[in-house]
Amino acid sequence: MSSRPHSTNFRPEIAKRPLEIPTRGSSGRPSSSSHHNTEGKKLTVGRDIRLAGEIGSCDVLVVEGHVEAQIKECSRLEVAEGGTFVGSAQVEEAEISGKFEGDLNARRVILISSAEIDGKITYGALQVENGARIKGTLDYVEGSDDGTSRSGNSAAITIPRKSDDS
Repeated sequence: MSSRPHSTNFRPEIAKRPLEIPTRGSSGRPSSSSHHNTEGKKLTVGRDIRLAGEIGSCDVLVVEGHVEAQIKECSRLEVAEGGTFVGSAQVEEAEISGKFEGDLNARRVILISSAEIDGKITYGALQVENGARIKGTLDYVEGSDDGTSRSGNSAAITIPRKSDDS
């Protein structure tokens, strides 16, 4: 008889539960079961955190800190007020409340009043709130507008003129 312990290939399966971290938008409320799977793979870069590199295969990237990156294969980019994104992003939808520097290519772009943009935005649908600042270029791509932005209230972009005293 052998005195060695018997070896098996048994590996217990432990059910994996997604980590739920409340963000400013969730107001600390627990997610409902219908909302549970809508966000999928979400990466949140919190305040006072710096991240650099390439980000891919996430459904939602929320930037509350400082991110220098290239984004590919992400569905949604959210730059929160106080957050900064520097680099390039190719996403389905972007909502910018903070600073964005670089190239943004998105089917739908929403610029909140606190947004500061420095770079190029290529878009299918664009919504700009009064107060948002854009320095750079806007490039509309024909055929990438899904039509959702054309319903509802229309908006205007106001560009302040230089006064004679400046």
